[in-house]
Amino acid sequence: MFRYTSVAPLLVIIAAAFNLSSCDERPYFEEYLKVNKSGWIADSSARFQVEIDDTSSAYALVFNLRANDNYPYSNLYLFRKILSEESTEYADTAQLFLADAYGRWLGDGIGELKTFQRAYRREPLSFRKKGIYTFEFSQAMRTDALTGVEEVGLTIYKIEDGKDNK
Repeated sequence: MFRYTSVAPLLVIIAAAFNLSSCDERPYFEEYLKVNKSGWIADSSARFQVEIDDTSSAYALVFNLRANDNYPYSNLYLFRKILSEESTEYADTAQLFLADAYGRWLGDGIGELKTFQRAYRREPLSFRKKGIYTFEFSQAMRTDALTGVEEVGLTIYKIEDGKDNK
């Protein structure tokens, strides 16, 4: 249902996404879901439904995580899926590094709460069909309740003709 395009390398996509936010440019889609205080339950998925109505543009996806100092690991394994109205279009497992080798958090924020933003893929996605797509994330850390996670989010930036949407 979708194809990966080589519109821009990873650094250009990330730079464009952050430039968009710094220029008060709104993302095409952005949503955060609160996680239960007992933790992100292993069989609980964060699901985001997005209507894709432009198949000529590419989309840069960013996974967002807000975690506090109670998060016990330096990384996060995720099960990721993209579902169309017809079927599963994409599924994989990804590892995100949240701290460096010295234990310093790689996220933004002052104090206990840190926000981590990671590109979904190196290249933006293009969708061949219009419709509702569901982006699904589940923690894959081999623990029933992953403590310290406060919110899970998804941000999508629309890239028209290889340029950011300014």
